[in-house]
Amino acid sequence: MIDKKDLAQIYINALEHMGLLGETDDDGDVVFKYPNLGGFYISLDAEKDPEFLRLVFPRFTDQRLTGGDEQKLMFVVNQVNMKNKVVKFYLRPDDDGTLNVSASADCIVAGPNMAPDPELLKSIMPRVISTIKAGVENLVRTGAEGQGA
Repeated sequence: MIDKKDLAQIYINALEHMGLLGETDDDGDVVFKYPNLGGFYISLDAEKDPEFLRLVFPRFTDQRLTGGDEQKLMFVVNQVNMKNKVVKFYLRPDDDGTLNVSASADCIVAGPNMAPDPELLKSIMPRVISTIKAGVENLVRTGAEGQGA
């Protein structure tokens, strides 16, 4: 078994291998910024699910993407979720009721109750991040096309 601090360090090292600076937040998750995109976090559950990787790009756009039309936003998110590999998009309301869009890439990166291999993470993290980047680009393009842009 691995503790959360050690698991976080494996991910921080993988990010450093990519030239990115990761650190732990108050919850013990790993946070980092990706150039030209913004802030990400890696949600960790070392006690119950150390083999599960969830990379999250939170609240990167909102319903303004579709001119404020919530139904259109749900349709666009669904269309992109069907097309893109690994990444999934979901909607959450802000305190003011505005729907915001977040993305996550979820993967199993080790056997049951095992820590991921550091070399495996170094090799897959660029691709995992690229799935989110490609999905975001597709979502924004699809949303803009729906606006007549």
